[in-house]
Amino acid sequence: MSEDLNNFNLVQSVERAIDILDCLADYPKGCGIGELSKNLGLSKSTIHRIITTLKYKGYVTQNKENDKYQLGIKILNLSFSITNNMDLINIARPYIREFANKVDEVIHLCIPDESYCNIIYVDKVSPENTKRNITMSSRIGKKAPIYCTASGKLLLSQFSDDKIKDLLKNTTFIKYTENTVTDINNFLDEIHEIRKNSYALDNIEYDTGVICIAVPIFDRTNKIIAATSLSSVTLFNSLDDLLKYKDEFMNVAKNISNLMGYVPS
Repeated sequence: MSEDLNNFNLVQSVERAIDILDCLADYPKGCGIGELSKNLGLSKSTIHRIITTLKYKGYVTQNKENDKYQLGIKILNLSFSITNNMDLINIARPYIREFANKVDEVIHLCIPDESYCNIIYVDKVSPENTKRNITMSSRIGKKAPIYCTASGKLLLSQFSDDKIKDLLKNTTFIKYTENTVTDINNFLDEIHEIRKNSYALDNIEYDTGVICIAVPIFDRTNKIIAATSLSSVTLFNSLDDLLKYKDEFMNVAKNISNLMGYVPS
């Protein structure tokens, strides 16, 4: 590791758990407590304590025939999650780049975080030959509140009202602009409209002067796994201007969804 470990406050138990997982990756047929102890230089009691926790959480499994330990299915789930996100980005980018250049606007690709309290910007494409000087706070890897972004509202719209209330029960609704909806009942009214329209709008609800229209991207299970949003600023456009691109933008998202395995029911 190139970075100086003295600059970090490492958690020893976490470090040891990761070492165990790394070691098990080298033993596809399984590895016993004694072998792990010898390989890692840790006591058998320490190995047993940590591996019991990993087993309980699903990251390690134990072969009933020989009592050896192997990587569990949870590791595979993490791998699938990373692969799916990378597939999504690679599949979507040519389409959103082409559309960004065509409409001369910024296009985002967003997914929900694990709790569905925020969205995560996993891609951002600006038009290549634009003459506009537009600055937005969004950047790849940044999170934004799910309740006041077009992409976030669209992602939530696939759930029932009760499910949405449960997901947002610990969320503090901050009024970022005068247009931010902070009442849950008013918020759900908007969700009902999104379900009918199959698109969502952000009318200067998070970033001052920024407006967006978002459309859904589905996977092979017909779940909305991401949203792509066309973003602009009120200096150049109104929401009505963005809505002119709605049908074409939805077709862009449909093409991406099809490549993600989506088959309309």
